[in-house]
Amino acid sequence: MKNVLEQLYNGEIFPAEQYTPKSEEYRKIHQRHYSHYEDFMALLGKLDPPLEKRFIEIMDEQLDEIPYEFSEMFIDGFKLGAKIMAEVFRCE
Repeated sequence: MKNVLEQLYNGEIFPAEQYTPKSEEYRKIHQRHYSHYEDFMALLGKLDPPLEKRFIEIMDEQLDEIPYEFSEMFIDGFKLGAKIMAEVFRCE
């Protein structure tokens, strides 16, 4: 079995893409937000002219940024973890 660093280097694990919160609190919040989204989309569809397609385009533009954000957060977290480990090993 390959070690974690080999798996990460070979693209076999994708921390930013594979992570999903598992808490009940997150599930409830997500469900509530999705319900609000559906209600809002219904309201946009009733306007003249309907605006739900334009809203989806705008949301897609914003959602395209998320992988970059996750990537930056993962990298910063990894650097912090490496700094902590370096500090731990220096103190021995």
